[in-house]
Order: sequence, then structure tokens, then C-alpha cells
Amino acid sequence: MVIKSWSKLSLLFVIFIIILLGCEKDPKQDDGQITDGISFTSFKLEKKHNPHLKEDITFVIGKESIETNGLSRYFPKVVPTYSANVDNIEINGKKQTSGLDTLDLRENLKYTLISSDGLKKTYEIGIRWSSEIAQLKIKILNQASITSKTTYVDASIAFEGKNFYKDLNGDGQIRGRGNSTWGMPKKPYKIKLKSDASLAGLKPEKDWVLLANFLDGTHLLNPVAFKIASQLEMPYTNNAIPVELSLNGAYAGLYLLTEQIEVKKNRVDIGKDGLLLQLDTYYDEEYKFRSTPYNLPVLIMNPELTSQSQVDPIKNDFNTLTNLISAPQFPNNNYSDFFDIDAFANFMIVSMLTDNGELNHPKSTFIHKTTTGKYSMGPVWDFDWAYGYEGTQIHFIKSNNPIFWNSNPLGKQFFSQLIKDPKSKALIKQKWANYKANHFNNLMTYIDEYAFLISDARQLDFEKWKRGNFNYKTDVENLKTWLQNRSEYLTTYINTL
Repeated sequence: MVIKSWSKLSLLFVIFIIILLGCEKDPKQDDGQITDGISFTSFKLEKKHNPHLKEDITFVIGKESIETNGLSRYFPKVVPTYSANVDNIEINGKKQTSGLDTLDLRENLKYTLISSDGLKKTYEIGIRWSSEIAQLKIKILNQASITSKTTYVDASIAFEGKNFYKDLNGDGQIRGRGNSTWGMPKKPYKIKLKSDASLAGLKPEKDWVLLANFLDGTHLLNPVAFKIASQLEMPYTNNAIPVELSLNGAYAGLYLLTEQIEVKKNRVDIGKDGLLLQLDTYYDEEYKFRSTPYNLPVLIMNPELTSQSQVDPIKNDFNTLTNLISAPQFPNNNYSDFFDIDAFANFMIVSMLTDNGELNHPKSTFIHKTTTGKYSMGPVWDFDWAYGYEGTQIHFIKSNNPIFWNSNPLGKQFFSQLIKDPKSKALIKQKWANYKANHFNNLMTYIDEYAFLISDARQLDFEKWKRGNFNYKTDVENLKTWLQNRSEYLTTYINTL
């Protein structure tokens, strides 16, 4: 009886296994996704479709991925060439054609291969990017240190453009620069080439600036401000080129290469005798004056003066403007014959969107004019203490700061008076509405592109300068969220001016 019962149980068990196996899916199909049977047979980037490449790059085809390494972050958009044992290949439902369609490899892309009977297989694209961006390698004569903001030391200067910019090798000099930033662990520098030359495709000149961005964990704050000014078509706006710097063979970190603000044909092109002034409470240039009646600290950057007696004509001319602005008849006098209110409106939008309170002091605030033209605000400069930083010592905390402070510093007195002109208010409102509708989204795209380019270099910079824990994706998103919130605040703020 026991044997018969065991035989019956065995038979039932066998039947159960047969039924279970019969219910299993075809191992080649899982909810419509084939695991074998169809696949890529080749996948590469060919130089003939991607001229920036030195040679063809072949991807490794895995079970569910296609991967390669060493691609340059300067060239994320590529045209791939591939073959597969199916005719229908898609990305996000859009049919793809080998050797024709351009991909942006910064995106999370998945290819779907579809057989003639509707079966599918998905491949993810995996890229291990090259970590290097443009390199600036400076070797100082006799391995000397850079200890001065006024005295240059001789150096050889090599710029490696990583197949994106033209390389440059030559002699030059380097010194320190900056005010508060010079006292920080990571130093900013100024370099002077032996002769005019182009760096990173920028217009050739001798003098260049390397901003350390030590306060700026994102390394995006100055580039974003320059981008806004460029979108507003402010003349002589600086460019932002990220580079990795080495000094005497030692890695020095991620820097921002940009133009020196100076009167030159390829810089602030206002003529040799044009006027370039800087409003700055550091008041540290040799030739300077205090304006009336606002007592503004005015530094004369151009023309080059040789005696104090040459200051008075410049001072008198500038005071003609400031006296008109402070007059009881303002703005119903002829002050706008001397002052470009369109340029002022652009300047205010850059300052307001970035929450750059430097104009309140004032600090790092430039004004220029040709010998026969009007005073115009710009170029814009120095945004380390913007984006909610001043007053909090932390970026991106508060996005609803009014542009003018509750206290009454000298710069506020001057600029708040200018903004009382109904014509200035109307221009600011008009320009802001146009900027938000037509340029703001492009600014967000620019941030993503710049952040992608410098992501590895930024990590190395943090490790070099012991900046502590960080999350680059979070930092960039915090900047974008802050700007979104700031833009919403400004729409209300500007409409109530």
C-alpha cells in the first residue's frame, strides 16, 4: 500500500512539473522583449561622419548594451554607423538610419531593435568619457612662486586645446590678481603673452585672466552671468572658457579663462582715448576720484594717465552726468543725452537675475564711453558674491532678494535714482518680458552643456582644494531651480518698479 501510494504521488509530481514547464514563457521572449535572436552586429563612429575624430571608434556590443570609452566631452553629438539583423531600429519611437541620424550622447539613449514579426530588443548606450578638457600648462622660470599681484614672473605658456581649440606654445609672464579672492587658498592669476595671440578661439590679445572660482562650487556663476549679458547683446561681454591649470608641473585645478577688461581693439573697443571707469570701494588704482554728489569711488582704467592733473577733465565730465541725475528736474532734463538708458536696462537685468548686489557698494562695476558717445554700463564682471550669497555666505538659499539693500550705500543711492526714470522702468519691463520668453530656456540648456563639459574637472578641483563633500548633479540643479524661482520673483518685482 505504501509503494502504491508513493507511485501515485510520483506520477502527480511528474504531471505537475510537465504543466509548470508548459506554462513557462519562451526563453527568447519576455513581455515582448527578445533576449536573443536579434542584435546589433556592428556599431561604430566613423571619422568620415564625425570629422573631429582622429580615427574610427568601435563600440563593444554586449547582451543589452553598446559601450566605448575615451570620447571627448567637447563632442557629445555624433553620427553612428551600425548594422543589425533587423531592418527597423528606433530611439524613443523614432526610426533611425545608420550614418545619417545625429545622437546627443549626453542623453540617456536606448536603441530598440524590432524584428519583422514585432519582437523587440533594447540596447543602452554606455559612454566612459575622457576626463580632460583644455589644458593650460605654465612653467615659471627657475620654478619661482607667484607671490605678487603687481610683479610678473617670466614663464613658458602652453595651451592644449584637446582637438577642439588650436594649441599654443609661447613665452609670457604671470602674476596674481583679485582683491578678496587673492587671500583665498586657490589663487586667481593674470597672464601676459609675449605677443598678441588667440587662446581658445578668442580674439588675439596679450592679456588674459584666470579666475579661480573658489567661492563657486559649481564653477558656473560667472559663465552664467556672461551668458545672460551675451543673450542681451551687451557689447564687450567676456567669454567663459573652462581650463585645467598646471603650474610648474603640479595640478592647480579648474579655472575660468577669460579676457582682461581693457581698452583694446579686440576687447573694449572704444578708441585709444575712450573712457573706461570702474566704480569700486577698494579704490586702489593710482588715478581715481570721488564723484559729486554721490561720492562714488571712480577708478580710471583708461586712458592711461601720467599725472594727477589729467584726472580733473575726466572727473568734471563724469560729474556733469551725476549732477544731472541728482538734479530736482531729473528725469525731465537732458541727462539721457549723456547716459545710455538702453545699456542701463540690460545691465540691471543681468544684475537682478543673478542677484548681484555689488552695484550697491559699488564694486566691480564698469562704465565706458567713446570720446563723443554716451556713458554705457558694462562690461559686467564678478559674480562670486551673487546668487543669494551676499548676506548669507551660501549660494542658492534665498531667491527673492530685492536688488537694492535696506541700507543706503553709495552705489544704491546712484542706481536707485536712475531706476526712477519712467523710461528706464519701461525698458527694463520690456526687456525682461522678452528675455524670459525668448532666452531663459536657452540659459538652462547652456548650464546643462557647461556642467557636462566640466563635471570631471570639477571633481578633481574639489579633491585638490579639499572642498569637502559635494554632489555635482545636485549643485547644478540647485542653481537651475534658484534661477527658475528668481525669474518668477523678478516678474512680479519688475512689474512693481
